[in-house]
Amino acid sequence: MISLQVVLLRLGLAVVLGILVGVERSLRQHSAGMRTNALVSLGCALFTIISGYSFTELLHLNHIQLDPTRIASYIVAGIGFLGGGAIYVLRDRERVKGLTTAAAIWVVAAIGMACGAGMLWEATIATLFAVIVLYPLHKFEKHFLPPCEEKQYRLQVHIAGGNTDNLLGTIYAMCAKKRLAIGSLEIKEEQAERMIVVICRARDIRLLAEALDLLRTLEGVSQVKMQVQDEWEQNM
Repeated sequence: MISLQVVLLRLGLAVVLGILVGVERSLRQHSAGMRTNALVSLGCALFTIISGYSFTELLHLNHIQLDPTRIASYIVAGIGFLGGGAIYVLRDRERVKGLTTAAAIWVVAAIGMACGAGMLWEATIATLFAVIVLYPLHKFEKHFLPPCEEKQYRLQVHIAGGNTDNLLGTIYAMCAKKRLAIGSLEIKEEQAERMIVVICRARDIRLLAEALDLLRTLEGVSQVKMQVQDEWEQNM
C-alpha cells in the first residue's frame, strides 16, 4: 500500500488539474464547470488508487486473483453516462449541444485515473493539452474558420407585380445553387402586397448573402428581407 502522503499528492493534483480544465467551461457558462470536473477527476483518481493498492493483502489467500485494471475499466465505461447527460438536442434547430463538455469530462476522467496511477507528469501534460484545445483552439476556430453551425432563416421576397408562380422555380434554383437547404416556399399576401416566404438553412453566411443579392436582381422583385429564426419567433 502506498503512503498517505503519496495518496494526498495524487488526489490533490487530480483536483487541481480537474479545476484547470473546468475553468474554461465555467467561463462559458456550461453546466459542467470547475466543481464537476474537479469531482470527476478526484473520483477517478480515488477509484484507481483503490483498484491498484487496496486489495493487495488478499493475494496471500487461496483462489484469490487480483486484476488492478478491473475497476479502471468500469470507470471508462461508467463515465460515459455522466458525459451523455451533458449532451442535448435543440429540436427546433436540429442541433446537438454539449459534445465538447462531454468530451472534457471524458478527458478529465482519464487525467484523474493517471493521477491515481502515479502518472503525475503525464496527467499534467494531458491537462495542458486539454486547456489548449478548449481555449486557444476555440478562439482560432471562431476567428479563422468559417462558421459550421447551421442556422435557419426566413426570407421575404416581395413581388412588385407579375406571376409569382414563375418565380418559385427560379428562387428555389438560386437557393439550391448557393447550398441553402430549403424547408418551405409559401406565397402570402399582406396589405395588398404579394410575397414569397422562403424558410431555409445555411451554414455559411457568405453564401446566404450571395443568394440574397441574386434574388434582388430578379425581375418583378421589389425587395428582399431576411430574418434569423430567433428574430421572427420573437415577432410572432
